[in-house]
Amino acid sequence: METLQQLITILIPLVIIMDPLGNLPFFLLFTEQNTLNEKRKMAGVALLAACLILIFFSLTGDFVLSFFKIGLPAFQIAGGLIFFIYALQMLYLIPSGIKTTQKEKQEGIEKYNVAMVPLATPMLAGPGAITAVLVWQQNPENSVSNALLFIAIITACLVIYFVFYFGEWIQKMLGVGGIRVVMRLMGLLLAVLAVQFMVSGFQQLR
Repeated sequence: METLQQLITILIPLVIIMDPLGNLPFFLLFTEQNTLNEKRKMAGVALLAACLILIFFSLTGDFVLSFFKIGLPAFQIAGGLIFFIYALQMLYLIPSGIKTTQKEKQEGIEKYNVAMVPLATPMLAGPGAITAVLVWQQNPENSVSNALLFIAIITACLVIYFVFYFGEWIQKMLGVGGIRVVMRLMGLLLAVLAVQFMVSGFQQLR
């Protein structure tokens, strides 16, 4: 039961940070010239790549932080700030374009295959998701086994794959207004998680 709770504690924030509903309109825009089978194949490739990127950073987190001599509290505070910016973007309190530049979006529209760039990275496995994975892997107060972290990453990517897989149906059912309402709720939750990350970081500085 405790393991399941720990998994959910990681899974929900990771899905929110990867922002499937926020990225869905871009996925549909980037792939509007493709057939349904091509769209689903691109979604699969993008999520597989994003999954591998996050697993790679979860395995190399110790080396990255020790190599640059970065303490966990500093990473938590920086990560919290990044999450808070994402949350403000999801709440429509600041302009979009934090994860990707306008040039990357334009390139995505013009490219035939957008699975790797910009979908897999930086839109799905971006700075926020990578930071979250590194913090969870490093946090001594809430130690997470690599196996549990891998399961959370794989499950999050599967959830987002199915959002993209049924993307057109979801967009028709929710509409633009419905998607924005859900994104605002997710943004509010992410803002709270961001503050908690920063509080934990500041507490460890004492």
